[in-house]
Amino acid sequence: MRSLMTRRGGLIATATYLVLAVVMTWPLARVIDHEIASDLGDPVFNAWVLLWTGGQLMAFLGGDVTALSRYWHGNIFFPEPLTIAYSEHLAPQMLQALPILAATDNVVLAYNLLFLSTFVLSGLGMFLLVRDITGRPVAALVAGIAFAFAPYRFAQLSHLQVLSAQWMPFVLYGFRRFLETKRRRALVGGSAALVAQNLSCGYYLLFFAPFAGAYVLYELAVRRRLKDWATWRAFGLAAVVVVLVTLPFLLPYLEVRNTGVGVRPLGEIQRFSADTHAFVTPPRVSLFLGERLAGFDKGEGAAFPGAAILLLASVGILVGLCERYSPARVPASLSPWRQVVGGALLVLLVAHLYASTTLLATGKLWVPFGQSWTLYLRAGPTLLWTLVLALSWDVVMRRTREARTPWRFYTVAALVAASLALGPQIAVEGRLISPGPYAWLLDYLPGFDGLRVPARYVMLVTLFLAVLAGIGASALIGRARRWGTICAIAAAVFMLVEVWPGRFPTNVPLTQSDEDSERGLEVAAGELRVGRDIPPIYKVIRDSPGTVVLIEFPFGDPAWDLHSVFYAGYHRQKLVNGFSGFFPDSQQHLIEMLNWRTREPETAWRAVSGSGATHALVHEAAFSDSRGRDLIDWLFASGAREILVDGTDHLFTLR
Repeated sequence: MRSLMTRRGGLIATATYLVLAVVMTWPLARVIDHEIASDLGDPVFNAWVLLWTGGQLMAFLGGDVTALSRYWHGNIFFPEPLTIAYSEHLAPQMLQALPILAATDNVVLAYNLLFLSTFVLSGLGMFLLVRDITGRPVAALVAGIAFAFAPYRFAQLSHLQVLSAQWMPFVLYGFRRFLETKRRRALVGGSAALVAQNLSCGYYLLFFAPFAGAYVLYELAVRRRLKDWATWRAFGLAAVVVVLVTLPFLLPYLEVRNTGVGVRPLGEIQRFSADTHAFVTPPRVSLFLGERLAGFDKGEGAAFPGAAILLLASVGILVGLCERYSPARVPASLSPWRQVVGGALLVLLVAHLYASTTLLATGKLWVPFGQSWTLYLRAGPTLLWTLVLALSWDVVMRRTREARTPWRFYTVAALVAASLALGPQIAVEGRLISPGPYAWLLDYLPGFDGLRVPARYVMLVTLFLAVLAGIGASALIGRARRWGTICAIAAAVFMLVEVWPGRFPTNVPLTQSDEDSERGLEVAAGELRVGRDIPPIYKVIRDSPGTVVLIEFPFGDPAWDLHSVFYAGYHRQKLVNGFSGFFPDSQQHLIEMLNWRTREPETAWRAVSGSGATHALVHEAAFSDSRGRDLIDWLFASGAREILVDGTDHLFTLR
């Protein structure tokens, strides 16, 4: 009976999150098969990744045994190899989307369903975890809403890989269940979820996995099982399996890195780190908070955790503190030395908390030095010493019994993740004040110098705060069942109100830059045609006999290159254009050569010929002036032959 009720609760939670996902993203469900969620930037590129990798897998299953050998060699940036490894490979997402792709050949539908599934699965995973911690389904339901519909997720609507954090709570849930029951099935489930999380987003492979290991150590410590060698062996074997499954997906990235592609400049990493004021900056899409809450607007700079989530999380932490340090839990008075040391540590801790808060809020701290005052800006060491003092005070004041809920781990984890999100240099409203903890990761751990956005640690902050919010909701319900439940549900409603976007954005064109205007370019087409409905000119390219290497004009413009990349997923011929997380030197060189077309047309033509292109496709409508016609005339003058005209699109053979 209990098992049946447990399954029923999971089904109710899943249905709730599905309904909320549809409501919060409306009208996406109404246009789900022909308009892509968010904008025509990264979602379009990720759609190509799904098309290419899914197509190779379907070809292999259809009998082409060589198809998987081309899995990593996407058909963009010709002649560069391993182009899938220039960005996220999205293997788990592709496996989820494969049945839809096979049945409909509609990558927009497949992408949108994946997009919605990240909300539903994130909520369900958090529901299962918090229900296991608290035993209260309502509190778990609220925690699921806190994670699935957190403000940070609505700041990342165009990044499917960042939204794909749904496996994190399943990892923690599986490991917790194994420690509770010793059932290997739970450990297998948690390990499988960790593999899925590692492969869903390269950031989370490096960001989340250490926290998962720390969680296991924490649970073993509080359960007094650090000498339980059977449990160590089980987790050790699981870790080996996770590494062995993950490693083959890392090797192509290492190979690309050896070619010189894959390392981020320090300035770029700093630019995409969170400012301290990012934590009071809501997502722009929020109808309620987007214009009302002043913060510091910058790229990847919306990290506001949500007022209702913070409130419930604070309740969870406060209840945990009271439970751990209540005099009622002490069998005897503290010894004099513990009272003295504890008092001294508490004074130092309060001072460091004040210093840390002041530094992060204002960017400066005046401290006495001799007979005068001096300006102190070392935020990194201050944060570290604050953490050390807090842990030391906790050890000195330790009680004989542990708290019933793991609030300490999630509190410390949230603070650590938030500090790492600040990047290698801590910035306050754009002003650099001090090296940050993330700089240590760059200095001592491999792989971190290939990640551009330290701010994505905020997703882990969101995860840990959602657990604490569930613990806080449980505490309210436990102390006053009726009013506590009402307060918890009201908080959940306010969470949704905080991030509600009004009309959810779909097919939003990329903003035209000043450089585009100077080049006379129009905004790229906002319609995505799929399957049998792709433009006729791409059908001709797809069905052309022999090898086709296509170059499309405009060349080097992100919006139009994304247009080219998207349809390359359908015609599957080689494409000189490209768009990804990294760009090879050959691409940059060709862009530079083409910029010389009007001054040195022969040099530009040699560059195009040297690219290996056999065909050129000119989108004349992309140019707002006569430059499109000039480009066509240049191709004619260089010896190209026009073979097809479809409206304002012109297809040429170059050789």
